[in-house]
Amino acid sequence: MTDDALDDFDDSEDFVAAGLFDPNAANAASMLALLRYLVDEIGASIPELVQAHEEGGLMSFAAVRSIRSDEARWTLAETAARAEIDPEFAAAIWRAAGFADVRPFERRFGASDVVVFELARDLAGFVGREHSLQLVRTAGEAVARIAEAEIALLRSNVEAPLAAEGEYEVVARTYASAARQLLPRVTNVIDTFHRHQLEHISRRYSDVSAPTSTANVVELAVGFADIAGYTGLSHQLGAAELANMLTRFEATTGDVIATAGANVAKRIGDAVMFVTNAPGIACGLALELIEACARERLPKLRVGIAVGEVIVRQGDFYGPTVNLAARLVASAEPGTALTDAGLHARLARVRAGYGFAPAGRFQLAGFDEPIEVFQLIR
Repeated sequence: MTDDALDDFDDSEDFVAAGLFDPNAANAASMLALLRYLVDEIGASIPELVQAHEEGGLMSFAAVRSIRSDEARWTLAETAARAEIDPEFAAAIWRAAGFADVRPFERRFGASDVVVFELARDLAGFVGREHSLQLVRTAGEAVARIAEAEIALLRSNVEAPLAAEGEYEVVARTYASAARQLLPRVTNVIDTFHRHQLEHISRRYSDVSAPTSTANVVELAVGFADIAGYTGLSHQLGAAELANMLTRFEATTGDVIATAGANVAKRIGDAVMFVTNAPGIACGLALELIEACARERLPKLRVGIAVGEVIVRQGDFYGPTVNLAARLVASAEPGTALTDAGLHARLARVRAGYGFAPAGRFQLAGFDEPIEVFQLIR
């Protein structure tokens, strides 16, 4: 770098001394613009930038700063006292939400955290501490997934192309703008969808007059659909191609399941689990999933469906019915949907665009006796 060029960096000595900036690096101008933005406009200190640099978070520093509330900072014990709970319960709530234990002197909490602790306290008054912590755990995991998706979306679609061009300051400004403009609206979306889902899932119980039980056992049709040969595909495709395929798979299966009036229970990599209280809908849905993915030129799907009593807790589904559906999908040939004799007996005489073809007796893992299996057909 020439002496004239160095004159443009005459205020960078502190950055150099802190190990944040190398004036001879190829990206020197972009890095200096980023550091000046963080100090002059965001108000970052050199020690804060050093820590962010060590953690690989310089470009997201401004966004993180804007996310953090300016409310008073208290220790966990002080926050617990304000929420009128004991520190042990507060620590349990924090862990249940998915966060590591904090040190006694750390001041990481504010008024919004008090509200969370008060909710857990009041909920414990209705259902007990352990059940209160279970709901906190479920909420923490759900929100973590949303946050993971948000950050991945910005990293791949904003940071990656701009950073490749050396536009570090633009990346930081875009992240900060997204945090300020989008975060409050995402929070509103969560609240809105939460209300709609409460109404929708409540109807799933009331429509069939499902009796209550302490274990919340309800009769449901449970289905699994997964991409046949996914392991091989994941080794053959590049990262971008694999991500594109999964995006199309998620969009296609999500739309089909929602249109049928069923619920996506969860996604596990290349598989989606769905539930409905209508076995007939589950059968039609299984075939439509296979056909929709074929129309979208996605890899062939395999589907397994079972119906019976299911334990519903913490947003997940358990019991032999779930296990049977999972074993059936693992046994299905690409492009086929399998079910058992129980569902066949219920619906064999129904004329609703699907039928049943005997597939034989399968020895499924975890089941003592062979299971009579049927293939769903149009």
